[in-house]
Amino acid sequence: MSATSVESPEPSPVGAGWIVALTLGVVAVFASWFGPLQILLPAQTDLIAGPSGREGLLALVVGTGAAVALVANPLWGLASDRCRGRLGTRMPVVYAGTAIGVIGQVVLFTASTGPLTLAGWVLVQLGLNGPFAVLAALIADRVPVAQRGIVGSLFGVGQIVGVIAGTVVAESVGAGAVGYLVLAVATPTLLVAIVVADRTSSAMTGSVPASVPTGRVARGFRPTRDYTWAWLLRFLMNLTNAILLLYLFFFLDEVVQADDVAGSVLIVTVITLVLSAVCAGLTGAVSDRFARRRVFAVAGALTTAGGLILLALATTMPVVLLAATILGLGWGLFIGVDMAIITSTLADGATSGTLLGVANIANSLPQVLAPALAAPLVLSAAGYPALYGVGAVIAVAAALCTLPLRSVR
Repeated sequence: MSATSVESPEPSPVGAGWIVALTLGVVAVFASWFGPLQILLPAQTDLIAGPSGREGLLALVVGTGAAVALVANPLWGLASDRCRGRLGTRMPVVYAGTAIGVIGQVVLFTASTGPLTLAGWVLVQLGLNGPFAVLAALIADRVPVAQRGIVGSLFGVGQIVGVIAGTVVAESVGAGAVGYLVLAVATPTLLVAIVVADRTSSAMTGSVPASVPTGRVARGFRPTRDYTWAWLLRFLMNLTNAILLLYLFFFLDEVVQADDVAGSVLIVTVITLVLSAVCAGLTGAVSDRFARRRVFAVAGALTTAGGLILLALATTMPVVLLAATILGLGWGLFIGVDMAIITSTLADGATSGTLLGVANIANSLPQVLAPALAAPLVLSAAGYPALYGVGAVIAVAAALCTLPLRSVR
């Protein structure tokens, strides 16, 4: 940790059951976000607005939802720092957020207009940022530094599996609205695992204070220099990912002219994310073994840049699939060490929910900015090559953010 950090007692090692439960919770949240983002929302906005208005409506829905997430995640994190009671440390936030998210999924199932689609997605983003904030904070609460590479990488793998699972659900129901109902049932079911595991975990003993006063929360948020650079690294990498995913459905339709667009999205997603999951798991374990994080983040960012450059040149599915392979490796290298890097820069372990909530803005802010950045580029004469070329430049900038990280090896 940096010299300005506040030391907290080192927690006991966590067991395999707790790690699996945490990962399942992440799967639930990301399936509920990316099944809609990959297929359900593009298909729904296409049905509502038609070819002439679908890009604008999708950008409005996704951008507004991300703006809500931008505020919701740190506020949920702050609330979770103060939740210490009979219902479990931080767990009331999981209960409340999940309920709101499920309501949003039901609204999306019934939506046949732009405003209803917007309202449903806002509720999903507002609600599910609650459990996501808690899941991130639990790593800082419960996981010793020596395990944060592997646990953090599995946190990333859970995101990948969630994206795949959500996309599979959306594709299996023919991109129809019933996919929202499937997710509405699966989300709370999977989140139950971490509630149960955390309540019974031996790692709970003595590592988290009974309560966190508001004054300490304010004092605890002291962004160190390394925290700021780690935040920017995460932000830029997530911006490249948002640029990749936002119009992938339309890119495969208009440029590649795939026969089955939804099926092609699924294939690209599975290739990219399966490779990411495998690479992230290996990266996390190796980074723990050698206590090295930065080299993997640099390699991930530069590999991602290469994949985006190739995608900018792609006009056929074989080239797209090659680009997807490279992008999968790059993203896996990065997420294998992302949580380990960000948690090593926290100023105060007792306010980790607040600090990681602010760090999670780096996940949601790119979803706000990506539509504003992407739409003008796609609609210009330069089109999709310009969009993915800009993404490559951003990935190189992310690699440069690792240079000032003094306390991260």
